[in-house]
Amino acid sequence: MLQLTNKKLFFAILLIILGVLFRTLWHFWPNVEFVTAATLLAGAYLGKKWAMIVPFLAMFLSDLILGNTNIFLFTWSAYIVIGYLSNLSYLNGAGKIVKATGLGIAASFWFYLWTNFGVWLLDSWGMYPKTISGLINCYILALPFLKYNLLGNIIFVPLSFTVVELGRSLKWFSLFHWKVLKTRKMH
Repeated sequence: MLQLTNKKLFFAILLIILGVLFRTLWHFWPNVEFVTAATLLAGAYLGKKWAMIVPFLAMFLSDLILGNTNIFLFTWSAYIVIGYLSNLSYLNGAGKIVKATGLGIAASFWFYLWTNFGVWLLDSWGMYPKTISGLINCYILALPFLKYNLLGNIIFVPLSFTVVELGRSLKWFSLFHWKVLKTRKMH
């Protein structure tokens, strides 16, 4: 059962909206997105269930706008795994921003490996033969997307965690002061 407060719900909705906006309106380069940062923030501050719900809804809503192919099975599941791992990685306590940034970098590699495996496996355009060399070629041709995804996560993850931590420490917004931020139970 999801425990919900107005502040937690507002924060979750804010993360979903930012994820959608960065995939649609504020789309800088291919694979530069806020969904990973939103996923990690949800895992760190809202808990395991929200760490999977936030990216799922951000991807679902943005895909309604952008459209998608059967690759959505791999993109959506990649973010759900990232959400699950964000909760297991204990993104709390000292070094939270550094831990989150490290997980954001690892998430880029996971997303690259998993989704490009999906591109190769589900290749509906016949671009890649179903051989090891076809898979390797798929990974090689996707390196520019990895570069941009890494760039986005290296910027958005520490920046977003810094903003939230600053907001908490300086008491800028009451939004950042629900009890789960201070004593979150690990599930």
